[in-house]
Amino acid sequence: MSAGAVRVGRGVTVVGVAGLVVLAGGWLLLDAGPLRTAVVWAAVVALAGCVVALTGTVLRAGRVTPARGYELALDAARAPAPATGAALPAVLHGSRWPWARVTAVTLAVPTALVLFCTLGAGTPDRGAVPGRIADADYVIKELPVVAVGGVERAGSSSRASSEADYTVRLPAPHGGAAVPATFRAEVHRGVRQVGDTLPVAYVPQRPDLGAVGADTRSAVEAQLAGRTLPYGTAAVAGVLWAVAALAAFCVGTAVTGPPRGGRRVGKDWTALRATAAGVAEHVERPTGDDAGTGADAGAGAGSGKGSARYACLILHTDTGDVPLRLAASHRRAAPLLTGAAGWLLWKPAGPRGKVPADFVADDGWQLPGRLPAAEAARIAAARTPAPFTIDTARHTRLLELGSHWARTVPAGVLLGAAVSVVAAGALLLPVDGGWRAWTAVAGAVAPLLCWMITGLFGAPRATTPAAPVEAGPAA
Repeated sequence: MSAGAVRVGRGVTVVGVAGLVVLAGGWLLLDAGPLRTAVVWAAVVALAGCVVALTGTVLRAGRVTPARGYELALDAARAPAPATGAALPAVLHGSRWPWARVTAVTLAVPTALVLFCTLGAGTPDRGAVPGRIADADYVIKELPVVAVGGVERAGSSSRASSEADYTVRLPAPHGGAAVPATFRAEVHRGVRQVGDTLPVAYVPQRPDLGAVGADTRSAVEAQLAGRTLPYGTAAVAGVLWAVAALAAFCVGTAVTGPPRGGRRVGKDWTALRATAAGVAEHVERPTGDDAGTGADAGAGAGSGKGSARYACLILHTDTGDVPLRLAASHRRAAPLLTGAAGWLLWKPAGPRGKVPADFVADDGWQLPGRLPAAEAARIAAARTPAPFTIDTARHTRLLELGSHWARTVPAGVLLGAAVSVVAAGALLLPVDGGWRAWTAVAGAVAPLLCWMITGLFGAPRATTPAAPVEAGPAA
């Protein structure tokens, strides 16, 4: 069941975010028609499937604490026969899923907000009159308003947005008396008065089909196309969404580092025998600071301008303590990893940023991390390279801490996600009304409310006691 939970988590990571993106994009950008209907409902089914898959995983295998999830990942990565002082493996595994999970969560939040805002504000269907006009040879012209009725203001101000029934006169196709046509339109500022003009779409040869009007030509075109939002508004929402997607990509890369592919270990790599000693805070000085690095720098570097503090797994080596930044909770990982012996290896890189590094334990697991570039430079300057052996027959297993997240999701969060999916499905129905705004709000805040009520860390007690954290010396 352990491997099954990992597969479910990875599937939900991909399918869930893709479903959100497709649902929001299809509703926002596609015209009304069979294509949009098929796309958005397929996305809703995919999201519902993700909720069912997570619920089934928790019910079958049982929910565990995040710390217990780390233990399960470590148990699955251990080799059955540890080999103390083993040679280095010839090939290291790639590491993409931690980046994918962080990026997916960061992208899912703004996408869900865009989705429910557009679902609540958009028109679910273009209606019978706009549909008939759109299928005919229509024109859009500015026509004067001859009557106004049924005014509803969004606020008390005279300049507040309003909805009203506007009546115009459509020219007769072959002369004669004009044909009156009434439509309901939303005006963003105030109410149009008799004598004012509005852009109106109608069919010159069939004035009996009625008319469609709005305060802007783009809004009229959006109604005829069955778009949920006018073209200009949809473009603004799309740009903001794109910015959020770019920010999600940057956040995922900053937290976990770029996704890694498989790499072949070469003689130009640096390898150190190391032992995990616990977790401690590392202080990284700005690039170009001529102060010392490593353990000595941590004592007084906290006040430097631009310095960064973050938790690291501390490794004891013959060159001193080395901080390894993990794409996981260091506080949860340290009790499990403390005391593990193995190799810390990386390929020398430039002087900036963090160097991709891996800790390959003697009992068969490979833990990806990042080494501060200043630490890598210090080690290269202070240590004479020693030869090491590469064993092409040695294979390791990737230790992906957090891969069992599907078993750690609280029941309340699953309930909130189910409510959001049901709300999205209801808002896709071609039924208009004041309930849409409240349903959109409920769908957007349901997961958050359940998160607050049940508590993100309100998990059951771990079935296996965790070892105490050994605080290594500050780096």
